[in-house]
Amino acid sequence: MKIYSMNTTDLCVLQLFSEYDDYMIHFLGDDKKYYTRYSKNEHIEKAWVAYVDNLPIGCIAFRRKAVGVGEVKRLFIREEYRSRGISRVLLKTVADFAKKQDCHTLFLDTRITLHPAVSIYQAFGFRVVFQEGAYIQMEKEL
Repeated sequence: MKIYSMNTTDLCVLQLFSEYDDYMIHFLGDDKKYYTRYSKNEHIEKAWVAYVDNLPIGCIAFRRKAVGVGEVKRLFIREEYRSRGISRVLLKTVADFAKKQDCHTLFLDTRITLHPAVSIYQAFGFRVVFQEGAYIQMEKEL
């Protein structure tokens, strides 16, 4: 597996972001009305794509949330490549980048019902800092 830093305008990044959106809309069911597909308005600063055998199989993105706080965005692994530790490698890539940007904390939001994702985040050191219904915010000190 190889990880490449890419622009959010690159076709493979946009394709993976679109697959992420499709997955979330399907997962959310009736709550999909609260979901917004990717747009430039997310102000993502950096994206990385994981490749296996020259195929893009997953992504992650970063944006600055506040001074000293970075935000993990759009962690997505295509289904047939899950449970291989790829998410952990992508999270480490973002954490390393955030440290170089003088971030002391990483932030993310997700749904408590996304059990595999929440488990991955907790194993990586994130902790829940806010919950409202199924919506949670998590942080990790760097």
